[in-house]
Amino acid sequence: MAEHNGNNIDQIRELIFGPQIKEFEEKFKQIEGSMHRLFDDLKKGLHESQAKLKKETERSLTLLEKKIDNLSTTGQKERQQLKELINSVDQTLQEKTAMQKDEFETKLEMTKEGLEEDQEKIKETINETRRELEELLQNSLATLSDEKLSRDRMAQMLLEVAMKIQGTDMAAMLTDKSGEKKTEEQ
Repeated sequence: MAEHNGNNIDQIRELIFGPQIKEFEEKFKQIEGSMHRLFDDLKKGLHESQAKLKKETERSLTLLEKKIDNLSTTGQKERQQLKELINSVDQTLQEKTAMQKDEFETKLEMTKEGLEEDQEKIKETINETRRELEELLQNSLATLSDEKLSRDRMAQMLLEVAMKIQGTDMAAMLTDKSGEKKTEEQ
């Protein structure tokens, strides 16, 4: 009987709640179908988003790699240009240094030649002055031996010799002294 009572309860339940349960079951099936469609739509949208994100990431990586290659190429070109510029400046400096060295050596050689010429002129002047002094002394000695000299004449001759050694003119000095004497007297 217990089984019979259990069947009766099911039947009573069926009679009372039957149409509502069928309605609930249909609504559950509709909701479950909607949930499956929504889940499928979400899954599809997620896959599409992943695919788009993957494509965008790959495109961005490709662009980034191109930019890096461009920067690398540009960096290499700039390094090469800097090397060429440094080499050019270095070569220019070496050329200018060589030109200045040649110019300096030429001027030095000209200066040496000028000094040698000046030394020769000085030697000639010294030799000429020596000859003139020797002549003057010879003449003075000859005059001394021929006549007796006065002290004034002797002082004048010695003064002339000293002036010749100094390279000044006796007449100019005498006029300077006479001019000084006139100013002192006044």
